[in-house]
Amino acid sequence: MGDVAMTVPVIQSLAKQYPKVRITVLSRPFARPFFEDLAPNVGFMEADIKEEYKGVKGLNALYRRLIAKQFTAIADLHSVLRSDYLRMRFNLDNFKVAHIDKHRKGKRKLVASNGKKLVQQPTSFQNYADVFAQLGYPIHMDFTSIYGDGKQGDLSILPQEVFGVGENAISQEDKHITEPWIGIAPFAAHEGKIYPIQLMEKVIQRLIHNHPHAHIFLFGGGKDETPVMNDWAEKYPQLINASSHLNGLKQELILISHLHVTVTILYFQ
Repeated sequence: MGDVAMTVPVIQSLAKQYPKVRITVLSRPFARPFFEDLAPNVGFMEADIKEEYKGVKGLNALYRRLIAKQFTAIADLHSVLRSDYLRMRFNLDNFKVAHIDKHRKGKRKLVASNGKKLVQQPTSFQNYADVFAQLGYPIHMDFTSIYGDGKQGDLSILPQEVFGVGENAISQEDKHITEPWIGIAPFAAHEGKIYPIQLMEKVIQRLIHNHPHAHIFLFGGGKDETPVMNDWAEKYPQLINASSHLNGLKQELILISHLHVTVTILYFQ
């Protein structure tokens, strides 16, 4: 999800600077909320690669669907096995195609035991922008929010339960830095990247100690992680398991747009 989310500022900048260019984002269905509130020349096309477009046969069917759209240029921002296959098909049919350079060689040198070279690597945002530059669309980054410049999502859409009830209810009108809204996404899709639960709870305890009036919203969690987040929410009055009250990513993004800060932790052993 993180890789998809990081394309948003680049695509929005592209759309604003080239308003006559029609942009179609191809991704898995879950990603639609990231793009549906962007500039009017940005569209979204979903592909279920685990069911409808599974395997080579499915990718061939997806390719036929794509070429029917008569795109004039193809930007591969992912460069994984599936997109590599589709890119090959587009190249064979003489489409204008560019793909991301992830600078893996430079990154390996950063962590090499021998011959380490500490050279600043391009950011993911720059890597995405470089793809569009290769296609003839250089970009100046110009992005503040998926809801428009200086705008936030509409909190009135969200269920009241996410703001608590009774004495612990959070005022939606009186957000102040002395009572910051803090978001925490404590888990990751891959188990090896999850910060140890005991240490994550210590992070929460330290935040509460340093910011006793903060309101902390927890995001994410699957069937195994949700009980942990619920336990934390019961244990610490400042915490709310937001994802248990919100209906999917679209509502989560609305709440996230109002946070003062968001904490995400990837742990590499």
